[in-house]
Amino acid sequence: MERKKPTLKTVAAHLGVSTATVSNAFNRPNQLSKALRENILLECEKLGYTGPSITARSLRTGKTGVIGVLLADNLAYNFTDPVATQFLAGISKTLDESHVNMLLLPSSSDNYQNTQVETIPDSFIVYGKPVDSSIINLILRQHKPVVAVDFALPDIPSINVDNRKASYDIAMHAIHSSDDNVLILGLRLEPSTSLSLANLDNLYTSEESVSRCRFEGYKQALEENGIPLSFENVWQIHDLDETTLKTMLRGTLTAPKRVDVLLCMSDKIALAALEVAREINIDIRIVGFDGIPKAAEAGLTTIQQPIENKGRIAAKMALGQLPYESIQLDTELIIRTSS
Repeated sequence: MERKKPTLKTVAAHLGVSTATVSNAFNRPNQLSKALRENILLECEKLGYTGPSITARSLRTGKTGVIGVLLADNLAYNFTDPVATQFLAGISKTLDESHVNMLLLPSSSDNYQNTQVETIPDSFIVYGKPVDSSIINLILRQHKPVVAVDFALPDIPSINVDNRKASYDIAMHAIHSSDDNVLILGLRLEPSTSLSLANLDNLYTSEESVSRCRFEGYKQALEENGIPLSFENVWQIHDLDETTLKTMLRGTLTAPKRVDVLLCMSDKIALAALEVAREINIDIRIVGFDGIPKAAEAGLTTIQQPIENKGRIAAKMALGQLPYESIQLDTELIIRTSS
């Protein structure tokens, strides 16, 4: 006959302790002495008990001990993107300190069919507005705390930096005269997936996209320097691999019409452009945005934003450790040799 699986109650009775003590050994280790916890875990291992059921706990307390994190891009992209990985590191460190788990949520609505994965977390962190906006509605229907990062939702606290001012500041630094030919390398400025824009009429709003905020900063700097803004001088970079991006940049930077300034909305794009510029040996001013470690190594002028701290603050807010209200963090213009 198959051996009956031990429960929290039977394990506690066997050990001669309360069910709360056994539960704390798994979920709140700081509540017990090291020796007692190790003894309980050792005996549980012998009995084949792996810990309290998350389902049972959620029914009893209404909490699962899980924070949901929704990333705007697919999971594979975010594990290779240096900004996303820093942001996730900030969340992870904070959740580890509180012994709370993180659930990464998919960015495609197809992944939610018949799973109800959105019902699991106690609260949510949404990093960038997903292209598939129906997922936002799924999350909001849970009536649980939601924290938005790098975009805004009505009646939801958000964590941002002043992207428009930061972009204006770095563009004013990079542009030297009204004769400069300026190329803007943006990040998903409109719903289309094309590289070049047919016009500037379909851009996302500033509430929806940090890219639009950064674009407005560049636009203001161009206007103040007397440089006409042409949609032909605005690209939107999507999930291009580095090799493809460099091939496109080589074509542009070797074209008959000289480019004097590259305003890049991310360090990742700017670093690729910097490599190409050095490879073909041209004199061009290149600036980025984010302040990832590789930017310093390459001598890239950029906007330093507190990426990991964004993740920490978002996690603390989702845990209820910080007031549930919007926060704007500071940035810094870091000038190096690329400009």
